[in-house]
Amino acid sequence: MAYSPIGSNNGTGDGSLPTAAGDRALFAEKFSTDVLRYFQDTNIMKALITTRTIEHGKSESFPIVGNATATDVANDASELAIQNLKATEREIAIGDLTVAHAWITDLDKAMAHYDSQSAQAESIGRALAKKVDTDILAKVIEAGAIVDASAATSAGLSAFDDDIFTSEIDSVSLTTGANVYSAAVLAVTEEKEKDTVGESCFVFRPAQYFMLLNNPANTGLTWVNDPNSQSGKVPMLLGKKVYMSPHFPALAGASIAAGEVGGVLFSKEAVGMLELMSVSTRIDYIPQRLSNLVVGKMAVGYGILNHGCAINLVEVTP
Repeated sequence: MAYSPIGSNNGTGDGSLPTAAGDRALFAEKFSTDVLRYFQDTNIMKALITTRTIEHGKSESFPIVGNATATDVANDASELAIQNLKATEREIAIGDLTVAHAWITDLDKAMAHYDSQSAQAESIGRALAKKVDTDILAKVIEAGAIVDASAATSAGLSAFDDDIFTSEIDSVSLTTGANVYSAAVLAVTEEKEKDTVGESCFVFRPAQYFMLLNNPANTGLTWVNDPNSQSGKVPMLLGKKVYMSPHFPALAGASIAAGEVGGVLFSKEAVGMLELMSVSTRIDYIPQRLSNLVVGKMAVGYGILNHGCAINLVEVTP
């Protein structure tokens, strides 16, 4: 008797006799990679923020130091004036354990014409990468929304006299390539005028990204080599690398609406990631289920560091 695997035919298999050759389509392709590779291929945000790893513990403090002042001094061997730099800290706590898993039954494994564990690893790796991207982007957008001391307090950040607050760019619609470019100009201008730290980059939603690339004027846009990108090249806009991510918070409707963020300009100093357990996998045989349990997991936490280094590009059209 032939076999219809549980996961076949878009999850409609029930282990019974198949009705068509399509029930075996799941076994027609081969995969030869692992969770970490697919995580790295899919995830873009982790490399763009500050990351620290700890071996034990539940939280870690990140120092935030204010600005020093440079002055001219007379050539008379007099002592330097006392100058104390203002400082504070941001604490990031480890969140819940992030897990993606799959079951591979003995019969599935025996029937498969490919390495079934590698096939499951692709899905698990992409799931973990999407979760991390989504969480980091949400935190970057949260940082970009801190435009004054009141917003900082509401976000749970301690008061800091040397805080720099950058404004959201919410005066230009993000529904055309030319407008996306105009909003990007305003964002870079805001960043430079506030003299924020770090080497920043843009990350856009897919719609805004492709609008920008298809802008007939192609103003301010060039392509540069980047060995860390999947294609080997990334666009640069106004001297900033430009990335695209489909992992922004979900839109309320079919297209971007007023108040929704279409892109962010930020440097790695804006947000931090604390890593207790990096991406890892484990495969255990569970005899009660006659299956292998494939688990990918990680334990991380996210927090705002220097909110002035994040600027949101917000849609204004009602």
